[in-house]
Amino acid sequence: MRTKHFILILCCVIITTIFFIILGPAGEPNDSLKSIVTHTHQQFNKLQENLRVTEEKKLEIDAKYLNLLGFTDSIYAKESQAYNHYEIGNGFKSDGDSDIVEISQLPLMQQTSLKLQKTNGYTSYGNSLQHNIKTRLATIPYNGTKANFSIVTYVQDGQAASVILLVQNIALKFPEEHLLVYDVGLSGDDSRSLTAYCNVTKCSIINYDLSVFPSHAFDRRMHAYRPIVIKDALTRSKSILFVENYIRFRGGNLQKLRNKVLGTGVLGWNTPTAVSTRTHPKMFDYFQTDADDFIFLRMVDLDIALFMDTPFVEKNIMLPWLKCALTVECIDPIGAQWNGCKYNKKPLYRYSGCHAYDVSAFNIVLGLTWHLDVSKYSMPSEGNNIFYKETLEKATRILENRRLNNSDTSEHPITED
Repeated sequence: MRTKHFILILCCVIITTIFFIILGPAGEPNDSLKSIVTHTHQQFNKLQENLRVTEEKKLEIDAKYLNLLGFTDSIYAKESQAYNHYEIGNGFKSDGDSDIVEISQLPLMQQTSLKLQKTNGYTSYGNSLQHNIKTRLATIPYNGTKANFSIVTYVQDGQAASVILLVQNIALKFPEEHLLVYDVGLSGDDSRSLTAYCNVTKCSIINYDLSVFPSHAFDRRMHAYRPIVIKDALTRSKSILFVENYIRFRGGNLQKLRNKVLGTGVLGWNTPTAVSTRTHPKMFDYFQTDADDFIFLRMVDLDIALFMDTPFVEKNIMLPWLKCALTVECIDPIGAQWNGCKYNKKPLYRYSGCHAYDVSAFNIVLGLTWHLDVSKYSMPSEGNNIFYKETLEKATRILENRRLNNSDTSEHPITED
């Protein structure tokens, strides 16, 4: 809109200039023309500067979102190492001491009769409506006792088969580890199916309400909910291994990975693709940096990554990442799209035409934090033998075969040594 106004004003100035040239005094054509041209040039520069200032990109979000995400003033008091790429907002107090979690998106009478009591950070229903109503919880920062380590995933509508197989996979490969499953949109039937598999002490389902955040937080294309889930999980565990529900583990030493993340607080697996290749150029403006700085920086995937809950990670990684994720113009710049990648462009680090949304923002933050040294926070994905991906279609077929008692154990690698 501002660009249209600028063009309109410029056209008016040009037309006025022509008008004065035609009707100006006959004896002073040169002086009149020179004055008009000078004045027009000054006005043009002024308008251009005003346009530049008004369109300056900033990472600013409503304070209520920082409050919901648990960013309190204690974070800034603990962390003495400032990071000048971002504006760190004021501290905010949390309502996390409440013993009752209110229910949203229910009729008033049901809200009155149905209360959710907090038990060790998780939720139990006050009556038998739990079997008949799919509820969404009001989002408040968790302030209970933290676990030392948790594996974390999330599930949306239509993904029940995939997350159920992940629950079984982790129970088989890492039986001592605790799994947090964030339900951010399952249907009632799928939720009950998941509960049947995730009903042991090592598996917990957290019904998370995304409706309190901007509407684009639901968009599967942008994945703005991923940093939200990760931030909440870090309020519940001192360190987490975040995984997409289509990840399957072959095994491995999780303690070794946890030791590696101690130095930086974040650890992922990088890919051969440059950050500049999968990031819309306009996103870099919000971080006051240049896309050219990222042409040789490998992009870290978010299929699986480790995070530690430290003041440094909270302030320098999670805060700017979430500010971008909750600012729609930052995470989804005009012209961005998720498909149509053209990796055959020369040079290879040029923008491919498809944008990685939350992953792009994550990589910009990591690159700025660690001065473009990818070795500080990632490992090469080549040669990985710890995990692999399984499509939703295959997961659905495997689960259906098991239900029909017709599964082939060789069909699913989690049963193999």
